Amino acid sequence: MKTNFFYLAVAIATTSLFCYSESAGAQAIIVEEDVSVTEVVPTKPRYYSDSHKNNWFISIGAGGQTFLTEHVGDAQYTLAMDFAIGKWISPYLGFRLSAMGGALHTNWPLAEGVMTHMRYAAVYGDIMWNMFNTFHGYNEDRVFSIIPFAGAGGIYSFHNTPYNNKTYAFPITAGIKLNFRLSHYVDFFLEGRGNLIGDHFNGIVEGTEVESVISAIGGFSIKFGKDRFKAYDAYADQMVIGDLNNRVNALRAQLNECESRVVECPPCPEAVVEEVTVIEPAACSQELTGVVRFTINSAVVSNEEMVNVYNIAQWMKSNPSCNISVIGYADKATGTPEYNKQLSQRRAESVVKLLTEKYNIDRKRIQIIANGSDSQLYPKNNNWNRIVVFSGSVQ
Repeated sequence: MKTNFFYLAVAIATTSLFCYSESAGAQAIIVEEDVSVTEVVPTKPRYYSDSHKNNWFISIGAGGQTFLTEHVGDAQYTLAMDFAIGKWISPYLGFRLSAMGGALHTNWPLAEGVMTHMRYAAVYGDIMWNMFNTFHGYNEDRVFSIIPFAGAGGIYSFHNTPYNNKTYAFPITAGIKLNFRLSHYVDFFLEGRGNLIGDHFNGIVEGTEVESVISAIGGFSIKFGKDRFKAYDAYADQMVIGDLNNRVNALRAQLNECESRVVECPPCPEAVVEEVTVIEPAACSQELTGVVRFTINSAVVSNEEMVNVYNIAQWMKSNPSCNISVIGYADKATGTPEYNKQLSQRRAESVVKLLTEKYNIDRKRIQIIANGSDSQLYPKNNNWNRIVVFSGSVQ
């Protein structure tokens, strides 16, 4: 009797343990994750350089100069020579180290009919500011720029005819540079500079308390590096990613709806042979999905957008009987309508240039349309309208 009772107790315990294990295994484990979303607000594009070797330059120039100090008669002008090396650390600010030298003449009376003169050499460290890039946006192809600069340095004189002694000083300097772009690697410039020096520099301590060397030179700058500055717009990238996510979610919703739809097939009718003439629509007449994006105030196709130009070129090669319209746009929030019209024209021409020169597409198959900012494909997002789109048509 006791043995039977023992076996019954073991059986009940085993059954209870098995049922508990099955119940525990059937429970779902829910893990909650905290998702951190970083919102990027609209800002101006940020610019960067791929290599520290880019954006260096050297310049050499010559011109005229005069020495403002104690003298009688008219001011005297002599040859000024200049050499500089520098680097643009951003589209707006740069620095350079300049070396200048020459002879300075004055009419300070030493002896009748004898002109006094001195030779000098100077080194300046300048901070440069590109006004046009600051106020009108960075444009690598801009032909003309105004660049004020200021700095300090050291100046040393020798061969001083009236006193035959050497002097030195530490002047402050400032000026303005007019820069003309000739090519990707060469610029021409005109520059005016003035400095402030103590009264002792020419060896005569009387009269004017501050002396100055004023110069005006012209010359050429050689720029190094294949690339200049590239733009990065985090807000625009976030908008594109958000739009792609919305498209993916919409496609998922359509797929789920299709999978849950119950379709009942009616009885199939008897087959009837009937001759039908089918007129196929022209494959060319369609809106192409390729879009080429641009940064603000720019008509340069970036490396990231080259794949979209390539896709359009492949489509045209696969459809030799089709033509396309290349339609340029500009955003409405920046620039005047007239300027935006020209900007959208340049953007479309940049894309057409790649299609014809890089991918050998016949220019006769391409039409350019510049819509400017009069019409906006994306009225709710201003930044998305800096684009070029495409439309196909039959030849």
